[in-house]
Amino acid sequence: MSDERTLCPWLEAGVEALHAAVARRAAKDVGICEVPPGSNRSGRIDQYNAAVGAPVGSYWCASAVSAWFREAGAMTPPMGAASCDRWMTWAKAQGLWRSEPAIGRAVVYGKPGDASHIGVVVRTAPHLLSMEGNTTLDGYSRNGEVVTLKYVRVVRVLGYIEPKAAP
Repeated sequence: MSDERTLCPWLEAGVEALHAAVARRAAKDVGICEVPPGSNRSGRIDQYNAAVGAPVGSYWCASAVSAWFREAGAMTPPMGAASCDRWMTWAKAQGLWRSEPAIGRAVVYGKPGDASHIGVVVRTAPHLLSMEGNTTLDGYSRNGEVVTLKYVRVVRVLGYIEPKAAP
């Protein structure tokens, strides 16, 4: 079992506990890869999708964020948590939609009216970084194959989702 102090060691004391828990939970999955590449499958990826009712082999960025939020003790959309659009709609309805990044917030990418990718902000300075699943090691792709740390592509950001403790 990994030592919590080694995950996201840059987190400052002022980061809210739930936000830090979400960032640390996401960091635990760095390096998970599709097996075979391009299949949208692996043991953990299948778990992500099964937990939110998504078919095996589905795109899995939102399913990964759902797992990280849920396992850190944060709320997730009650239905459709495998959909980036559903995350955005749910967050707006719950008053959790934000325009500014913060550690532990989900970052939603896409075009107005079409959320197409989601990750979790894990650092805001000196660089804005996110942990993302179903992504590539470089560039942007809707069909990646790994969980990795990436620069937040601000030009594609639609907004951010504030984590809220699950009841």
